[in-house]
Amino acid sequence: MGLFPNYEQRKRALNRYIDNYVDRPCKCCWACGGFIFFLAVVSSMAGTMTLDELEDTWSILDSEATQNSLALELAKDAAVMTSPAEISKISRTGRRLGRAGWAGRPVPLPALEGTLTGFLDPEVAASGGRRLQEEDITLEDYTLLIFYKSDKAGVGNVFTPEKLRDMCELESAWLKVTQFVTFRSFDSVVALFYGSDPVPSSRSLPMDGEWECGLLDEASISATVSAMKASVDVDGPRSPYARFVHPSFKDTASSAYTRTAAAVRTEEDLAQDIADGVMDHLGRKYGWLQDGLISSSAFMGEEDNFVPKDSIRVRVVSTGTNELAIMVAPDFLLAFGSIMLVWVIMALYLRSVFLASLGMYQIIFSMPVAALIYKGLTIDFFDFLHILVVYLVLGIGADDIFVLVDAFRHVSEHMAPLVKPGRYPDEVLKDLLKRTWVRSAGAIFNTSFTTAMAFMSCSGSKAMPMRTCGWYAAISILLNWIFTITFTPAVLVIWHQRVQDTRCCIAELFSLRPLGEIGQPGTESKAAHRNCIEVALDRFYIRAMNWKVGQVRPVPWAMGLGLLAVAIQGAYFTSQLTPPRSAEVWFPDTHMMTGFSAFMADNYYQPDYKDYAIVEVVFGIKDFDISDIDIYNPGGPGGKVIFDGAFDLSTEEAQDGVLSTCDWLNNLRCEFVGCNNVGYNTLRMQSDKKTHSCFLEDFREWNGGTLPVGDAFLPALKDFRENAAAGDYNSEFLVDEVSYKEDIGIVDGELRYAVIKIRSTMSVDTPYSQGNEINDFIEEQLDEHIKTLPAPLARAKLVCIVFAFLDLSRELLNGLFQGCGIAMPISFLVVLASTRNLVVSGYAVISVASIVLCVLGFCKSAMDWDLGVGEAIAGVIVIGYSVDYVVHLAHIYCEAGHHGITKREERAAFAVRNMGSTVFAGAITTAGSGLVMFFCFFYFFIKMAILICVTIMFSFIFSLGFFMSVMWVLGPQGKFGDLPNCSGSMRMMSSGGVETGKQAEAAQTADDGEKAAPMPVAAPTTERAAAGNAAVVPVCVDDWEETEV
Repeated sequence: MGLFPNYEQRKRALNRYIDNYVDRPCKCCWACGGFIFFLAVVSSMAGTMTLDELEDTWSILDSEATQNSLALELAKDAAVMTSPAEISKISRTGRRLGRAGWAGRPVPLPALEGTLTGFLDPEVAASGGRRLQEEDITLEDYTLLIFYKSDKAGVGNVFTPEKLRDMCELESAWLKVTQFVTFRSFDSVVALFYGSDPVPSSRSLPMDGEWECGLLDEASISATVSAMKASVDVDGPRSPYARFVHPSFKDTASSAYTRTAAAVRTEEDLAQDIADGVMDHLGRKYGWLQDGLISSSAFMGEEDNFVPKDSIRVRVVSTGTNELAIMVAPDFLLAFGSIMLVWVIMALYLRSVFLASLGMYQIIFSMPVAALIYKGLTIDFFDFLHILVVYLVLGIGADDIFVLVDAFRHVSEHMAPLVKPGRYPDEVLKDLLKRTWVRSAGAIFNTSFTTAMAFMSCSGSKAMPMRTCGWYAAISILLNWIFTITFTPAVLVIWHQRVQDTRCCIAELFSLRPLGEIGQPGTESKAAHRNCIEVALDRFYIRAMNWKVGQVRPVPWAMGLGLLAVAIQGAYFTSQLTPPRSAEVWFPDTHMMTGFSAFMADNYYQPDYKDYAIVEVVFGIKDFDISDIDIYNPGGPGGKVIFDGAFDLSTEEAQDGVLSTCDWLNNLRCEFVGCNNVGYNTLRMQSDKKTHSCFLEDFREWNGGTLPVGDAFLPALKDFRENAAAGDYNSEFLVDEVSYKEDIGIVDGELRYAVIKIRSTMSVDTPYSQGNEINDFIEEQLDEHIKTLPAPLARAKLVCIVFAFLDLSRELLNGLFQGCGIAMPISFLVVLASTRNLVVSGYAVISVASIVLCVLGFCKSAMDWDLGVGEAIAGVIVIGYSVDYVVHLAHIYCEAGHHGITKREERAAFAVRNMGSTVFAGAITTAGSGLVMFFCFFYFFIKMAILICVTIMFSFIFSLGFFMSVMWVLGPQGKFGDLPNCSGSMRMMSSGGVETGKQAEAAQTADDGEKAAPMPVAAPTTERAAAGNAAVVPVCVDDWEETEV
């Protein structure tokens, strides 16, 4: 056989292929099923579906904001690496804001580590810039916040004897069990009242928790509250007590809220345990079937995000708690519930536990096999997003099986109806299976390929998890197609020969059913089982669509125009979608971390300044080389900082340029919504304390009011860098963010870079729409300011972790539109290749576009969602799901034409009779697989469940409502719109039967000498069509005129 086999060669190959399934069905089943099982075992042993615990995987490496952040953090690492021994002391502080537990984001922020080569010890550089010995322990900083509330309504006073005692007992219990941590600070409201110092702000308690928590007398409490109020009256938000009270405290001397904050340092592996003592005292734990959820977190609260404890209400937030890692496993386990639900639907629709069970076997094992292929392509990443593919493949795989089984049933009933139930002779079964295979293999491939290409449109995404998830989904979908045309035919033959119409499938597996009696084509089959869906479609749907008032069919016109109006409305609401107006919500509404930043801003007099982003301007960094960073581990080692060789601060002109930039950054106006600085309208946070850091100003003050120049500059600057204390020149608003050794970049004895920074008024949770306009504004203003600077400062760069995160949001939104731009043309080409009719293809693509618009419009009109991260991810999935049912119906509509049915209404009715129930069953199984996600913990999965169910709803409505209505009244008739027939393609089986009369007679004698009635030769298709036999199932074969046995 040559590289391109001809018609006869393909024909013989298919004959041999199908003959094996009928002659040796059990061997084929065991061989295919065993091979699938073997590959699945290999995949499991290789751990291909093990979730990776890599950090910062969502980094957009080629974005400017991300690269600036990466370059600065790597340069800072290099600046402090004066010797290999210091490498182990480096803390990955840049990741602090990226933790899921802090800002409620399970999507990590971009990586802030890498490798700086060229000046490090070669061994150190080769190890990724860090050389940790086995005995070394890397410590990281974490924060635990405990919020107290007086009552559920939030109107009482929290400073009462009973409530203070309950707070004291909670904190004492927590400290007694907390181990392996170093407290960097412990800002406790309990210490204000139970400490012994005359000044409340100077009071403290032992850190071992060994103190008495008795009831305080009212006089003692009143004295402390009076001292707090006096300070707040004078200093307002700058009072040391402002962080403990509600804004109304200044007027009422009472507060419904207070808090305790602990900054601790511990090993990363122990960070998860920081909050355990508090949670144990509150009686909160992770578990199943609690808080109204299938799986619940210890951090679940009530409607106000608090939980009751004696006389108080408590809310806990810990930056050491990674909710994503903890809760993704229970959500994954819920996939088994989805599997059971889909299995039940399959068993009911197929009327066979045997077919449903082996079909589910095929679907389930396709996922680890797909993971094996996926990892075999050197894609070394598997994340929580890939779990979503499990839910998607369940519905798609079931739909593939429905198409094959329904095709066999329809072909059998109409080409060789059984007037006496039983099995077909082998030769007849071979021909029926060939017709089934040819018809369904193409139909399934069309939808599988289109859906896979929709997911493959993610290939252009710069977000690595999105890109790899699209690849894994595409491989899984195509693999299900391969399994359906290789494994399922063997299962189908065993079912027909041994199990069909039997009650106990296990016992009957060991013997063949008796032969049935075959009647004339068109005869009602005694073995036929029309399900209620087919009956309903025939009695109600088709009858309604064919009903005429004069020469007009009002039902299809009404449905078509009505759904067109719905699509137009969907397009309108889609156009109203905006980028996120608020932070993404990932956890349930009652989770303690949900809405945390807004809660802080609304209920405490002095908001936590750490909730506001640091904005930095960096001099001396030219570029960042990402060529050696692993694309599947963007947060891992790699990368190289390229310094600006022209950078030099030894001249007075350059020093004046840096100082002028400090003034420019301090006074930069920001009147956007995202800058929370009412009354000042500046980017920098305004306070009576210092909220900016300009190292040259500090250096000048340290040096007696002057700045050295020339050769004297660098030695003096090094002296300042080594000996000056950041706390002497910076307030608590910035002191944790300022390190002269990091901000003054002395590398290899030379000044390579320098950093100035401010505490901004932009929240770390600033949504995309607000943050993007601030980013664009600052970049524009910085570009204008750079024009006034001398050449050594001409490469100044803006760095802000918020802007790096916004790059991800921007990329996901771009990916949605890119996916639509790729998937829509592919859908058109696939439908065109399937139907070979331009008119049908055009109608089909209009229907698919309408489905997408309606789903996205639903997000705005019904849910009031923004076009955020979740919607952008879901949008690509929506495109993939939208095409299936329309393509199925379009394919069968054109098949009817190739079989001699020319009138549009007959073609449309034919398509509904032969594919309508399959579409309905596919919709039910896909929606059922998504339905289970409503019980997931993560709101992302719940949102996906909504979108999957809504997509299936609109796909079903528009395929049978809009597309078929258009086909009924405006569909092409005859050969109108058909493409030219190239090289004899699309030639049909000219004979409705399979064998000659002699062959049919011979085929009836088989299997132990049993004799069945002769199988009649079917009349030619055109004659049957002329006789009005519109129920005949045509079989469309590429380059196939006649199949002979």
